[in-house]
Amino acid sequence: MKYIHAIAFAAILLFAAPAALAQSTTGNISGVAKAGDTVVVKSLGGGLEREVTLEKDGKFNIRRLPVGEYSVSYRHADGTVTRPTVVRQNAGVTVRVE
Repeated sequence: MKYIHAIAFAAILLFAAPAALAQSTTGNISGVAKAGDTVVVKSLGGGLEREVTLEKDGKFNIRRLPVGEYSVSYRHADGTVTRPTVVRQNAGVTVRVE
């Protein structure tokens, strides 16, 4: 009898694990800016900052950002920085900024 319970428990774990792993806790920020600019994304909760220098097409996609609020600004090649835009990042969502 204990053997049957162990098999049933193992089967439940086997089928429940993929569903738990499929839940996303991160999202993405994407957009288009001027080629050569640097996109600066900072977590308003602190501790996370990412920078991406844009290539010829000016497109960017910053992936796997934890849920929270972020400021997004652009540093131009001449050193000037745009006023930050604040965005809310939700799980499984791509937020688009311009």
